[in-house]
Amino acid sequence: MSKVFSFVRRVGLMVVLFVCVGLPLTAMRIADRSHQITIKTIILIIISLLLYYFIIMWARQEYHNHNQLPIMGKINLKLIIGGYLVILASEYILGMLDLLIYHQTETANNQSLMAILGGNPLVTVVFVISAVVLTPIAEELVFRGVLMNMFFKSNTFWPKVILSGIVFSAGHLSTNIISFLLYCVMGMTLAYVYWKSGDIRNSMLLHGLNNLVAVLLMLSRILN
Repeated sequence: MSKVFSFVRRVGLMVVLFVCVGLPLTAMRIADRSHQITIKTIILIIISLLLYYFIIMWARQEYHNHNQLPIMGKINLKLIIGGYLVILASEYILGMLDLLIYHQTETANNQSLMAILGGNPLVTVVFVISAVVLTPIAEELVFRGVLMNMFFKSNTFWPKVILSGIVFSAGHLSTNIISFLLYCVMGMTLAYVYWKSGDIRNSMLLHGLNNLVAVLLMLSRILN
């Protein structure tokens, strides 16, 4: 009975973290409804940043409580670059399939994010910073640091990597199986980088790099 209760508690914790990690972006979307910087906009941005802080601190504590990997304390640039090349290749291949089968040039998630850019200037600036810094930290702590360590033994590999990819993809808007697989492969790549390096900072940096390039491309389309 104690094992069942422990499992249910962990699942419940993961569900709450899963929901919470999307709340800062929701606050930004609401703030972006006005194209002018108002008191309401500023308050919503502050709420968004406070939510990021709360989620990161909470997930960080849970990560340290359940972490099973020996922290090497080393940034592995080769692993980060290799992981990014894998993500690029998978995005290209799955993007072509998405266009061929579903005639979709952008994932629903990217379309949703692009809608935030170019509207309210304050929201745009905060969104870019959070997408490159805060979101990678929060999501890696939740989807890699907590999820991969809380439900599996240290010597388990594929189950934790696959589950991490699936749950990560579920947190991003997908309208078809191809776009779901795109984010799933991305999540699995981030999970592998974390597992291989033993240091979650590597998956955070890879996540941040991927988001930085994506945001710059989105901004270039809007400005042009």
